[in-house]
Amino acid sequence: MSVKSKKPLLLTLNLEHCLPGTLIGLLKDRFTDGLILDKIAKFHARNEILMEMLLTHPRVMPQTLLHLFNLASADFKKRISERLKKAPPASLEKGLVPVKGLNEGQASSENVAHAEHQTLEQETLYQRVQHLTVAEKVQFALRAGKDARSLLLKDPNRQVAQAVLASPKITEDEILLIAQSKNVSDDILRTVGKNKEWLKNYAVILSLVSNPKTPLGISMPLLTSIRVKDLGIISKNRNVPEAIRSGASRLLSAKQKQS
Repeated sequence: MSVKSKKPLLLTLNLEHCLPGTLIGLLKDRFTDGLILDKIAKFHARNEILMEMLLTHPRVMPQTLLHLFNLASADFKKRISERLKKAPPASLEKGLVPVKGLNEGQASSENVAHAEHQTLEQETLYQRVQHLTVAEKVQFALRAGKDARSLLLKDPNRQVAQAVLASPKITEDEILLIAQSKNVSDDILRTVGKNKEWLKNYAVILSLVSNPKTPLGISMPLLTSIRVKDLGIISKNRNVPEAIRSGASRLLSAKQKQS
């Protein structure tokens, strides 16, 4: 079987619950994709045997090593730093969190190692994200963790924020928080309000209607799905637009007459 034909199969594996023998086989295979290694690191960071193998894999990504660094013992942190020093600038693949101050093609290996060490110990997630281009932020948003998604949602570029909603990792709880938030753009709320899957959750519908930032074109049609008790609350909520309060009052009156 060729390497190309193996890759889609690997991406379908449940890496969180794989048998140890399967994980060891993946880590022994020098052609295992870096994204697969990244998932193994996230699910099995406490498994010292697996992490020892991952540390020496030729395709392990700097992003993965950065993740392990934050969880590692002092001795293992030192070894991760040494591993990063051996990584050439070209290994910092496009779309990954870059090293602060790295000028590809010009920086010496010593400067790269020093910059990576500084990144590990000093830079916050916010600072690292600021170094990314819009295209890199979009790519990062699709595979980032919850903290990074929360940060990227506030990015002034709408493509970046929309990429967060497109992430296959985003959870229903995160969507509910977004629907309740007054700190996200109306574009984000509009996207949430047009997603039929997310609207299967009544709490999301109620949050969108109760959020004064939700565009009227989204919140008004959703009023018909609001329960009687909640219509009464919305009709008295001075924080929502007058059109929503009035619509809630009319629907409440109509439903009370029918009952």
